[in-house]
Amino acid sequence: MIKVVHFIHGLNMGGAETLVKNYALLLDRARFQVTVLCYEHCGSPYEDVLRQNNIDVIYVCDEMPLYTKQGIIAKMVNHYQRYWLIRRELRKLKPDIVHFHLRLSNYIRFAGLDRNVRLFYTQHYDTSFWEKDYPDDIKNLKWLMKRYQVQPIALNKAMKASMDRILQTDQTRILNNGVDMSEFQKALDRNAKRNELNVPQDAFVIAHVGRFDPIKNHEFLVKVFQQIKQKKPEAFLLMVGRGETEEKVRNQLEGAGLAGSYRILHDRTDVAEILRACDAAVFPSFSEGLPLSLIEMQAAGLHCIASTGVQKDACISNRLSFLSLEQSADVWADTLLEMAASKNSIQYDGLEEWDIRYNVKQLEKMYEESMKENAGQE
Repeated sequence: MIKVVHFIHGLNMGGAETLVKNYALLLDRARFQVTVLCYEHCGSPYEDVLRQNNIDVIYVCDEMPLYTKQGIIAKMVNHYQRYWLIRRELRKLKPDIVHFHLRLSNYIRFAGLDRNVRLFYTQHYDTSFWEKDYPDDIKNLKWLMKRYQVQPIALNKAMKASMDRILQTDQTRILNNGVDMSEFQKALDRNAKRNELNVPQDAFVIAHVGRFDPIKNHEFLVKVFQQIKQKKPEAFLLMVGRGETEEKVRNQLEGAGLAGSYRILHDRTDVAEILRACDAAVFPSFSEGLPLSLIEMQAAGLHCIASTGVQKDACISNRLSFLSLEQSADVWADTLLEMAASKNSIQYDGLEEWDIRYNVKQLEKMYEESMKENAGQE
């Protein structure tokens, strides 16, 4: 039995967190003992899902008396206590493999793990931002690579090339962030789903899935929707996510007179069904690694437009087009409406490679290979 710890800040419903949840649920329990280590509670449905499936999840914040307190002293105490608690838990668990996600290399370095522990690191977002804004994370990762067997994982070829350059290695491997394709093949009563979501039956529903964050460019999304609404009065905007810019986006929509033409949904576990109840999707992010939500949109058969800030590897169907953000919202609207009006049947290219079960089998193989290499070195 190989003991694996997936380490992430918490279990909100972003792409990295969804992947950790899926790994924990789908890794073969006959071969892998999986624990998820977090330092904060996010109050998302994922926490319940893992508990209901008897996955061990440790939240170190549960042992931090000042975790919910405000002020400079609480912040300082929490900062240092978090490091020590994570170090303690990792040492107590005695894992064979620690797979960490997002910018947590500082905690792994501080933990001082046994040199035989194998480390896996998945890069989840655009490396240009990583290199520019988080040099300390890169420095810590390089430090770990000199002392441990570390397997860097990229989401696509371009990210691999960039990570190899940044980390001065040629060992980065590519592993898609998969989605559960079976969810897109289940029977669905589209009208009933729209009723459940309080979406008009005859609406032309445009979807967006992603956290409310400046990088997701909701401001432009609203402008595109305004143009679509002018050309197609039955248009309706359905957004799934939460975050810091949500109130700003609401105000923008309300100010544009679109109060009855949109809905925002939080923390949903039925995204596949939601997307299948929609007609099209707009994805205008300034930059993305490789967004799972865009893969899901295509799996749902939607006509999609994404910005050129999204990696081209995200295109797995003939229903996705890329447009520059320098193009006007009017051009985006016209392009999407033309695509949606076409009668072309959907065609996929490599869809099976994005099935989470396929990806989990690849990851299991990586884990087992690393342990064999470990045994050989001993």
